[in-house]
Amino acid sequence: MKILRDLDNCGFVNFPQSISVINPVDCGKTSVYLIAFQEGISNLQLAKTGNFCGDDVMSRQRRISLNSKIDDIVKESRRNEELDQLSNFYFKNGDTFPVISSVLIGWSNFSWVYTDRLNPWCANFRDLSTEGRKLYYSLKKLHNNSDIRLLTFNNIK
Repeated sequence: MKILRDLDNCGFVNFPQSISVINPVDCGKTSVYLIAFQEGISNLQLAKTGNFCGDDVMSRQRRISLNSKIDDIVKESRRNEELDQLSNFYFKNGDTFPVISSVLIGWSNFSWVYTDRLNPWCANFRDLSTEGRKLYYSLKKLHNNSDIRLLTFNNIK
């Protein structure tokens, strides 16, 4: 199976298996970056590629399904506004974000989406391999006064 072979070569991220809750969509690639940033001293730029799905700290959890009630849709629109604010936080200067360090730690040839919701999958700490978690802690130790985040992008052409 092609998907399982691709999962063997995905860096330090354990991408979801093709299951009933999360499925791959062949509409572009997914990339996961491990970044360190600190207001005022970041000197590198992380370029926005594809669609920004969220980060591991404030990732969106949209729960709108095709059968959602209007109250749920209104609540979800507020969550979407929070994601827009999060995206504006990272990419307030356009399509780049100033970082101290940035490492592409995971990639997949597919975009991953939840089947019961209308939102893309976003990597978090639990999705990292053992080596990925060690890398996360190493970056946290190296940049102990900085914020460390995982950023997920999908639909990358």
